[in-house]
Amino acid sequence: MIPIIGIAANIDKNRFNQTVTSIPVYYTESIERAGAIPIIIPFTKDYKALATMTTLVHGFIFPGGLDITPEFYNEIPGKTVSDAGKDLDLFQLELLRLAMADKKPVLAICRGAQLVNIALGGTLIQDIPSQFPASDLVHMQKTLSFDTDHAVEIEPESRLYKLFGPHIRVNSRHHQSIKTPGKGLVITARATDGVIEAAQHETLPMDLIQWHPELLMQKNNAMLPLFNAFIERCSL
Repeated sequence: MIPIIGIAANIDKNRFNQTVTSIPVYYTESIERAGAIPIIIPFTKDYKALATMTTLVHGFIFPGGLDITPEFYNEIPGKTVSDAGKDLDLFQLELLRLAMADKKPVLAICRGAQLVNIALGGTLIQDIPSQFPASDLVHMQKTLSFDTDHAVEIEPESRLYKLFGPHIRVNSRHHQSIKTPGKGLVITARATDGVIEAAQHETLPMDLIQWHPELLMQKNNAMLPLFNAFIERCSL
């Protein structure tokens, strides 16, 4: 059976100022290259319908996007926060709750990683440049790139270590990151400046990745092992 992977939708505005479901095709292409079938789970306020949608898929990707409203981790928004809106946050948090209740695999990328951390009671660095002055890296690249920007150091015994070994180079498109890890999360990778770049859950099949593997997949297959391992877990 080919696994079906549900991608949690973001929302955006089109040229007619209509609210639309928004997912970059790089996510769906990466899933297809790993041998699975992607479907987009649309934004909805009908959580009963959402619960039905979750029964149709074998695993979930929570993608990158705009910032999560800081009140979800009990902080006041800083000047640099550009949130996507509470309705989207609530939709994705409910979808995540359903995924965790069913113990289905989750691959959370960038905003998605931050969403999982918040759902588990963790907090975020709202703005790395101003709140993490020790950083000597530019984590928010000015242009969208399919190249790598810096190295991360991976913890032994982690799922990432088994895929990539002790070091890997990644891209960087974020100004926020995990500050306090949520309950059950184990940090699995950090940038050379100490910024958290990845985590996994102690008991649930959830991996959190701060970089954008779907972008790197547009240039080569270096990130394919990450998607392959995720799809394999969804096949069990």
